[in-house]
Amino acid sequence: MGDTERRAKAHFDADAWEEDLASSTPAGRQAAEAARKDYERNGIPIAQLRRVAEHGHDRTVLPDCMKVYVPAPDGRFGMIFMLKFQPNGRPVLMFLAFGVRHHPRGSQSQTVYQLAHQRLHRKPPRR
Repeated sequence: MGDTERRAKAHFDADAWEEDLASSTPAGRQAAEAARKDYERNGIPIAQLRRVAEHGHDRTVLPDCMKVYVPAPDGRFGMIFMLKFQPNGRPVLMFLAFGVRHHPRGSQSQTVYQLAHQRLHRKPPRR
């Protein structure tokens, strides 16, 4: 990592992280854990961040979201983050989901985009 490489701070939700890794493959877990360790220590390289389409072709709606491919630069897995601002005005990327970016045609498994959509739009239980 060069001294001039700009990085963004990331925050990981422990419950979402554990849920996603529990349903991943051993290769996916290994790639995810290595990426998270680097991101928590150093931040996410801004050059690796890509904007997620707000309205996906799979009917997902992910406003203000960014993605990284894992492992970088073009791995088959991805992490989705939502851009938030701290009270001091500094940006932070909030973890939404980890998983496979695209499954083979006909697969019933969810993509990382679908997982992120569900978490982002999950409604609180009725009382």
